[in-house]
Amino acid sequence: MREDIACKKEQTIYETILSSAQRFKKQTALIYMFHKFTYEHLIKRVNQFAAALKDLGVKEDEVVTVCLPNIPDAVYLLYAINQIGATANIVHPSYNYNQMLENVGLTKSKLLFCLDLNYQMFRPLNSEGVRVIACSPTNELTVIEKAVYHYQNRKKIGKIDNKNTTKPFFFKRRTFKYDTRYKRDSVLLNSGGTSGKAKIIALSSFAMNALAHYGPWIIDVDDGKDIGMFAVLPMFHGFGLEMGVHIMLSFGAVSVLMPKFNRDQTIKYIKKNKIQIMIGIPIIYEALLTKKKFNGKMLRNLNIAFVGGDFVSTNLLKNFNQLMIENKSKCRLREGYGLTETVCVCAVNTHHHNKPATSGMALPNVKFKVIDPKTMKDVGYGTEGELCIAGETLMNGYVYADDPKANEKVFFYDEDGTKWLRTGDFVSLDNENYVSFKQRLKRIIKVSGIPVFPSMVEDSACAFSFVYECAAIGVPDQKHGHIIKLFVVLHREYKGTQEAAKKAIEDKIVADLGIYAKPKEVVFIDRLPHTFVGKIDVNKLS
Repeated sequence: MREDIACKKEQTIYETILSSAQRFKKQTALIYMFHKFTYEHLIKRVNQFAAALKDLGVKEDEVVTVCLPNIPDAVYLLYAINQIGATANIVHPSYNYNQMLENVGLTKSKLLFCLDLNYQMFRPLNSEGVRVIACSPTNELTVIEKAVYHYQNRKKIGKIDNKNTTKPFFFKRRTFKYDTRYKRDSVLLNSGGTSGKAKIIALSSFAMNALAHYGPWIIDVDDGKDIGMFAVLPMFHGFGLEMGVHIMLSFGAVSVLMPKFNRDQTIKYIKKNKIQIMIGIPIIYEALLTKKKFNGKMLRNLNIAFVGGDFVSTNLLKNFNQLMIENKSKCRLREGYGLTETVCVCAVNTHHHNKPATSGMALPNVKFKVIDPKTMKDVGYGTEGELCIAGETLMNGYVYADDPKANEKVFFYDEDGTKWLRTGDFVSLDNENYVSFKQRLKRIIKVSGIPVFPSMVEDSACAFSFVYECAAIGVPDQKHGHIIKLFVVLHREYKGTQEAAKKAIEDKIVADLGIYAKPKEVVFIDRLPHTFVGKIDVNKLS
């Protein structure tokens, strides 16, 4: 990795972008709806938004909430909030009123930026002491594009006073003063945490920059110019925020913003060679593989694709990579591992460092060890246990959690003073620091006292091409303690019977994993429930 393009860790994320703007002034920083925006333009807008925030009375360490899809305003706000020393609370763009009311109450946020389509829903928050400001996804587009959007959405947008929008921000006199505290709480992200319960995670600029420092190493490039990253995962997700936006902007690459996943638009970007790197959760790649246009010479424009954030079936990896091979593309779908408590990715397979059936190698500035979750003792290489992580990308901590002792439960210190984070993930680690993810500890199902990993059951079932996706859960049983119940979504092209599919799946699971892993019940459904980020929501299955 070239150190001259690597991100400096000891600075704020705003300073990172300021440095990029000085080094890569005329290069493209953002592509949005096929419009290009340079680093010079980016820093101008960030500075203007920072001036507007100051005029609104935002002070250091106050929390500003951003509820937006991946549009330019969202990027400008992220860095502008950081510039003035405030904290960005980034939430899912699909939040409803009650969710938002709870969130701003917990974070004590008094300023909310939302999409203009949601302004009327959130406007009553003004009576709760929260100023609501609308952002249009067309602010940086042409007059015609603006007119079409507002005509199509005029009823939902309704009337919004100009002073309650970001439109005046674009005419502010720029401010160049900035905060330099890089270890403070810079960004708040909402997560299920390592226990599965709602938590708000505080990340520092240092942690984000420490990961960005190894961005070129992860994606295997020496020059970011004209290298486009597919940024479709929302910025409230650590993967989308860091990999999709901040890492790319830290070394002169391009973030290709997409507010909502669209297969046809994605394929068009690839065909026009605007996207060379992709990140996504499994459902995105599954959707692309069902599109006939996702084929041919255009796939040679892709360099590498990363998948994570949910269970990744071997069938998905095989099908995607086989398509790349057939089209003579060097791109491969590489699995990674990460969690919001470490910003996002902390282990990844790359072109030069990869191993089948693993979630990748630990990043150079991250340390792994595997412990017995009961005794807390290191079990060494090759033995399964709970993964613990140390290094530069650890969160500052949970600023809100249902459990007041949440931080005490996840952090611990070695005798040498090293700070470790317990992940709650059951893994094994080899002597080259490649991690093999097995299962969330809380999802391990004991059938007659025998531990069964739902992810392995799902992987076995997904080996069949007629299985689109599936999810295994444990159901209480008087005789066995628990039994396995498997929910299956069949591919539309499947012509066989459900009984034939059920028998094939059961037989394979028994052959692969043994009789204890055999589902007591196989349920065929049209679709599985998904969380905001597209993960299968097993908590809604019963």
